[in-house]
Amino acid sequence: MPDSSTNLIKLTPAEDRLHWSLKVTSDVAGATGTLHGGCGLAASAAAMEAACDRPIVYISGQYLSRAPVGSDVTIEVEELAVGNRVTQAAASVTCGGAVVLRASAALGGHDLQIDRGWRQIPTVPSPEDCPRRQATSETGHSFTDYSDIRLAGQMPGEAAVYYWARLERGLTSSTAGLIALADLIPSGMRVSLGKAFRGSSLDHAVRITSLEESDWVLIRIEADAIRNSVGHGRAEIYSQSGSLLATGSQSFAISAITGPLDR
Repeated sequence: MPDSSTNLIKLTPAEDRLHWSLKVTSDVAGATGTLHGGCGLAASAAAMEAACDRPIVYISGQYLSRAPVGSDVTIEVEELAVGNRVTQAAASVTCGGAVVLRASAALGGHDLQIDRGWRQIPTVPSPEDCPRRQATSETGHSFTDYSDIRLAGQMPGEAAVYYWARLERGLTSSTAGLIALADLIPSGMRVSLGKAFRGSSLDHAVRITSLEESDWVLIRIEADAIRNSVGHGRAEIYSQSGSLLATGSQSFAISAITGPLDR
């Protein structure tokens, strides 16, 4: 059965199981006062899990427009292929007639007793020994501001950046929590670039590799490249016990360099 992602993403059912709505509030907003990209993708995942009654394995999204705080977005799910074990589905997130996000996903799978992980958790200080990251929005009211994010290792110019992260109500390692936190890739790449910038996500893909309860998760962000002011990066998310919970990749457009590194 799908996990309780809707505890983080508060969906409201519409006319049938394929239609849902979400109020854009500050706790699912980004620094710009619009729907946070990771939360938008997490909402798509929650809607698809509820519609298909299977857990998310992989989800990707393409970001097309913005939905401001106070608005309502609608999520329409389409089941593209329903197999005995895996469903492939799509979702369209709209606000006022404009498409905010298009998502595609695979859900399901089955247990052949062969599950295994090869990645090893990096060695970093514990969350308690790491400083908390400062607010990232002008108002101090956004998804990342409400999250407890600790700086576990960052050196300007280096490719890899490490964050410990924790969400309220024990939802850190839920499917929705992992998808939303994987959206920190552009934040980490500010450190790798050594400069502050404004920008917007173009796409975001997350693969769920394990569901294990963990109060904190360690996010390892790796910068791949920036070309023509478009950045590309990856993320690995680990439980405190060392299990790989999710991997992510993201591309984003940089609109302006705003000054020296500020976080």
